[in-house]
Amino acid sequence: MKRNASLALVLGSLLPGAAMAQMTCTQLGAYLATQPNISQYTAPGAATPLPLTQLFAASGTNAARCEANFVYSDRGGPAAGYAVGQNQRIGIRVGFPLNGSDGGAANAWNGKVRNIGGGGLQGTLSGITAATNTGYVGSNTDTGHATGSPTFAVIQDTHELNYGTLDDFLVESIHQQYKWALALTEVYYGRKATRNYWDGCSTGGREGLSMALNFGEDFDGFLTGAPANYHTRLQLATVWPFWVQKEITGTATLTQAKMNAANASAVAACDAQDGVTDGVLGDPRACKFDASANICGTPGAPAACLTPQEAQAVNRIWDGPRNDRGRRIWFAFGRGANAGVTNAPPFGGPGGSLGIFTWSHKDNNYDFTGEPLSLFDDETELATNEVAPYSDIISTDLDKVRKRGGKILMWHGGADQLIPWRQSVHYYDDAAFRYKGYDKLAPWFRFFLAPGVTHCGGGAGPQPQGLFDVMVNWVEKGAAPESILSSNATLGSRPMCPYPQTAIFGGGDPKVASNWHCGGDLKNKETVCEELVTKYQKETLNALDTNGLANPAQCNANANVPVR
Repeated sequence: MKRNASLALVLGSLLPGAAMAQMTCTQLGAYLATQPNISQYTAPGAATPLPLTQLFAASGTNAARCEANFVYSDRGGPAAGYAVGQNQRIGIRVGFPLNGSDGGAANAWNGKVRNIGGGGLQGTLSGITAATNTGYVGSNTDTGHATGSPTFAVIQDTHELNYGTLDDFLVESIHQQYKWALALTEVYYGRKATRNYWDGCSTGGREGLSMALNFGEDFDGFLTGAPANYHTRLQLATVWPFWVQKEITGTATLTQAKMNAANASAVAACDAQDGVTDGVLGDPRACKFDASANICGTPGAPAACLTPQEAQAVNRIWDGPRNDRGRRIWFAFGRGANAGVTNAPPFGGPGGSLGIFTWSHKDNNYDFTGEPLSLFDDETELATNEVAPYSDIISTDLDKVRKRGGKILMWHGGADQLIPWRQSVHYYDDAAFRYKGYDKLAPWFRFFLAPGVTHCGGGAGPQPQGLFDVMVNWVEKGAAPESILSSNATLGSRPMCPYPQTAIFGGGDPKVASNWHCGGDLKNKETVCEELVTKYQKETLNALDTNGLANPAQCNANANVPVR
């Protein structure tokens, strides 16, 4: 899909000389109204559009700001990949700490831009006060559609993918977001930003990798948490539990409470494997707890106990998606991550709402719930061939970031219940292969695993502290993070370590960070063998994607076979 040829011309009109005076927020709105391809933004469900700019006084914890909300559109129709009569509509929000003309203090703006990522399928504008409250210009986009449902990606009348809105969702909306943030920053303050950063988790993490891949030369640094970059396969991993339990139990009797209890039992059984009993699994892959221990009537089984069939389903869910040949298709959420077990139409949960099968079948009414488990790999292969080329950020060709001297700080919670953390390991391993080793990545791209932390934060594990500031200090002061402090009230503090290292307890009080150190190697023969997945777009076959990282012949014959 083409990038907008008119963008340079439009933004060129917004980029005046260095001596330009500041504008007030009201003047900025009037200026926006004169720009081509710009219109007012109407929030979903609202009757009237928002003003192009608004002044917000300080309120509670929020500092005073000027905020612009508008729609950008410069293409449309089938020639640009949209439906007949449909035009591009990218909603954008940019917030500014007040300049002097609006009564702001001289140092209200720190001279930098902090672009904020979205979540799920977005469809609305998110708040930008996390940026403006800390002195940054903040920006966000609705990702080019006004709905959080998956229907925007399919032209139902013709049963085609809507390549226009898909490109907007995955690339162009974010491209416009940061470009307009930079341009309007110069107009409002009369000077250019000195730094341009990305800050996002989940969809926002995927957006960060998309920008790093496509426009890395325009950024100084990226904070990318739990990235949803393997958009297709993570959605398939999300619905795997539904398929498994429906197949094994027949009536889908495995409730979320029973699954959560099984995860709690697994954590309790394996807790001490990392050297300290604290309710956190350092590496969930090392835990081999069998759900049959939770079968009703078994000594020690919890109140939310399992039938034999449910226990079998839990073990299959922990093992993760496999094809009919027994080969691993993608990564499991694993023990300790309370992933949903009922994700199915009408797509009520955060994972089920993404609707990957409606995209692959190009039918917004498609219902997969009657299909047997034997078709799961066929559906996966259909999705990776039909959808993934347009929806997944797979390439690790991040030379635009590396050559600019930018930094990427990626992290993922080890108990993430919405996006399997092992797919971030997979991406980082692929990057290490491309750039010939972790030591070659470390100067500009580092990945940190946060044990016991759920999706983008929360959970029993100690929480990562000040991640965005860590990334900024790396960019601006050259302070490459050898570890990142993580803490909570229950567990105290400890380091979060750059992959493939892990936090090792050295004795004493486990709540004291100095009693921990980074070391070890989470990348070993056992984990390499366990992590082998089928080749991309060939998920029904035997061939494994080694990417030069492992020779499958060296793996134990039982390392990549199904759990039955």
